[in-house]
Amino acid sequence: MSLTGTPFVRRPYGAYYQRDMKAPDAYLTRVGPDTPCGEFLRRYWQPIAYAHELTDRPLRRRIMGEDLVLFRDGRLEYGLLQLNCCHRGTSLEYGRIEDRGIRCCYHGWLFDVDGRILETPLEPADSTLKDRFYQGAYPVREAGGAVWTYMGPPERMPDMWALDLMNLPGYRLECGEVAGGPNVKECNWLQIVDNFVDPQHEEWLHARHAGVQFTTPAGQVVEALTMFGEAEYIESPTGIATIEMRRLDDETVWIRNIEYIWPNVAALGQLPSWPPKLPDGQNETHAVPYLVLWAVPIDDTNMFELSLVLRPEGKPNPRTSKAAPALKFNASGRTYEEMQREPGDYEAQIGQGPVAVHAREHLATSDRGVAMMRRGIREAIEAVEQGRDPVNVWRNGQLMPTHAGDCALRVPKAANPEDDAQAMRTAGRALIDRLIERGGHTGLCKPRAAE
Repeated sequence: MSLTGTPFVRRPYGAYYQRDMKAPDAYLTRVGPDTPCGEFLRRYWQPIAYAHELTDRPLRRRIMGEDLVLFRDGRLEYGLLQLNCCHRGTSLEYGRIEDRGIRCCYHGWLFDVDGRILETPLEPADSTLKDRFYQGAYPVREAGGAVWTYMGPPERMPDMWALDLMNLPGYRLECGEVAGGPNVKECNWLQIVDNFVDPQHEEWLHARHAGVQFTTPAGQVVEALTMFGEAEYIESPTGIATIEMRRLDDETVWIRNIEYIWPNVAALGQLPSWPPKLPDGQNETHAVPYLVLWAVPIDDTNMFELSLVLRPEGKPNPRTSKAAPALKFNASGRTYEEMQREPGDYEAQIGQGPVAVHAREHLATSDRGVAMMRRGIREAIEAVEQGRDPVNVWRNGQLMPTHAGDCALRVPKAANPEDDAQAMRTAGRALIDRLIERGGHTGLCKPRAAE
């Protein structure tokens, strides 16, 4: 039996004995109201749109199995209401945004951003109908160029996301998607989070299969990605640091450092110039991560990625100004032949089907991060079921540390491959220990403004 409980069938042409179409793991993949995973994900603020997507027309969005309408009224206040009018069910996406709230097109009921019914113009003047109930609404905030909502129990509302990377002086947060809107993928949200904790797919999918797909922010091709690295998966205070060490020369080791942050966030960033050079007397150099990415469920079989880029003031967007091929290959819109010849993350993720069936997998040593993450998600869901807060629900007004960002270290090459691999692993683990000890990037941040 494999780690997932999948039986090993050892015979050629044995598909006949492997036809059992097992069901997906509903506990980790179903996200609608009253599902275990759905209630877990609702304990966090989730991004629902970029602020620039809001115009003078309502924006229809579906998130975690719920159809909603998002708008910004004349007071510049955000509203997120249940899509269908509580009067006769007409979709509020056809409504009119007014100085205060949104008005249904069918009978003119006017709703405030909190769901309060302000006017029912076709009712008698003395009608009290509007005072008896509310349209369903969720709280909304704008931060970092994105619009966020909390869809969990109001009495359990946590702090808004306060990642240290979202508070670095000298940087502006902006959209990280070339198309300007969330990147929709036709698969379950967990298939994208699996990818967050799977750094070892990079050397094959993004390098050896159809050519190197990664470039630096300056447009330099990262040829070293074709090298098989030494991987480590280390629990951080807020997630899992996934690092992969590759030797560039007799003195220099490149550490690819991506952090998965519970429940559906990844932080990453490459070294700005390539190959990295360590000046005499300098033993390491770090890159501040320039990308923070959320994997948000639309429903059980669809999701969207919403990314925020840290753009240094006065400089171009490091992700979209010179978009790497990997970014192009992470979205729909290409021909089927292009997808077959040059697959990327998009094809690898949707290619697992609408909902990946874990019971059919055979996890290997390169899947250690995936196993750690799934186990942690399961434990966090259980915490919610037991009435406790899951991991990374904060209510202390403090910044949340992150520990990602590629690095170059001076690590003299050992005499033989085995010792050298161990030296690189030791250096990588020590790097993460140092980052955790100094509080991630919080020491670089300005004081957090009161909400």
